[in-house]
Amino acid sequence: MNEPITATHQYLLKHYGPLLTLKHLAEVMHSTPSGLRMAMTRKNQPLTAALAVSRRRLGRKVYFEASRVAEIIDQNLDGSPNLKITLDT
Repeated sequence: MNEPITATHQYLLKHYGPLLTLKHLAEVMHSTPSGLRMAMTRKNQPLTAALAVSRRRLGRKVYFEASRVAEIIDQNLDGSPNLKITLDT
């Protein structure tokens, strides 16, 4: 359970904290909040399925776990074929 913190996770923690808002996530993914929200309505996209796991609701607010977002980003950077990030805006 004590996995080493990657550089990506460290960056997200430093700039956004342990939970990212939709606005912060869109900033990290180089998208707009509305574009990301539209992409997340498509449940069959690999990115949105991966992000759904990191989604947490606190009251009416939606947040995304920085650790899981970092895992998603790192998997893509490693060239893993099972995760292809495409945002249709």
